[in-house]
Amino acid sequence: MTNFTTDMNSRTGVLSIRMRGFFLPEQFNEHLETTLQSIQNNKPKTVLLDARFIESGWMSSNPWMVSWYLPKIKLLKVENFGVIIEDNCDPFTQFSIINLENLLENEPSLKITLFDSPEEAAIWQRKISKVA
Repeated sequence: MTNFTTDMNSRTGVLSIRMRGFFLPEQFNEHLETTLQSIQNNKPKTVLLDARFIESGWMSSNPWMVSWYLPKIKLLKVENFGVIIEDNCDPFTQFSIINLENLLENEPSLKITLFDSPEEAAIWQRKISKVA
């Protein structure tokens, strides 16, 4: 069973994306693509992907993320992109995020910040919302 939700916190300017379950690469891309409407409507400065409960890798989606999705959300004025990923999450998810980091090393796209827990991400969100 898969679950995909988004939540906009207008107070902090953070759009949270939560994905749970097994996603085929096409599904993963489609779900992220649907967030563009929320980003355009709500104008968040920060997007946070909670990937802790994804039960499949998305490595084959990474080139699309680097060449299309991340530049698109940057054009929509998103300044920060974070991913919550825990040590005990699905190994394919871990490989996917490592691959994504490697692909982004030479790209002028958004920098991705990784978190080991939702608490870490919350501290980061508070810090960057104070700076903005």
